[in-house]
Amino acid sequence: MFKQGGGSIIFKIYLKGAKMKYTLGAALAALILVGCGEDEVGLVKNYTLSDFKSMSIGAAIEGSKICKNITWSKEENGGLKTVKMVCDVDMEKVKVDVDAFNKKYKEAMLNTSLRGAVLFYKDKSDDKQQRLLKLANEHCKINETKFQEELKDRGKIDYSFQKKPVDCDDKLKDEILKDGEPKTSAIYMSNIIDSLEDVAYYSQLTPSQIRLQFGRAAELPPQAAIELNFIVNADKSVSLSDKFIVTKDIIDDVIKIRSAFNNRKTAEDALATFYERQ
Repeated sequence: MFKQGGGSIIFKIYLKGAKMKYTLGAALAALILVGCGEDEVGLVKNYTLSDFKSMSIGAAIEGSKICKNITWSKEENGGLKTVKMVCDVDMEKVKVDVDAFNKKYKEAMLNTSLRGAVLFYKDKSDDKQQRLLKLANEHCKINETKFQEELKDRGKIDYSFQKKPVDCDDKLKDEILKDGEPKTSAIYMSNIIDSLEDVAYYSQLTPSQIRLQFGRAAELPPQAAIELNFIVNADKSVSLSDKFIVTKDIIDDVIKIRSAFNNRKTAEDALATFYERQ
């Protein structure tokens, strides 16, 4: 009885020891795998950059509404470990944002132009502004040929040249003089016509022309992507690589320049887009 009991105890101790060895072995293997960097993607997603302390990289990108799909992949080149993030941009959302911007821009510029035009009249009421709007659109039209020539020469329509693409007929001057107000005399005629050209220009601008005048593509592409690259350093810290790619025809619609000292967009500008919350 004693021998059997002793044997049972020894057997149990042996099993317990084997199980402990297995557990320790599994934990050690997992530790080794982590140490070898099998999860650089997880490391990057959980990392918080010093210049973007509000949240981790993964929380910012995956919590943003910019992408309809996101892929993460790790790469190694010459010992340099990197993680690439590719965001398939939600173009439906971009279009909604662009349409809202176009509408807001057009309304603001038209209202400014009307307030400038009405300065030459005693009557500065809203009704007077609407009559001037009608007058401008009846006698002035955007000249598409001049518009395209200006784009070809400069790549966009500069503010100082916005009167050039507009032609007004000879009847406009007579219609202005009919009001008989002191400020509508020939002395102010050129200024009044300039103002009405602005009114016509902004009231007639199409969404495509608004984009073109800023030097952007007339239409948004059906698909677009943003690619960012992160460097995994030897000490497990993470750095943002200067290498980034954004589909050309949306870069100005999606990415904003953070620094007034830069005249071109950087990887930091692209990453900052994902940290914006509305």
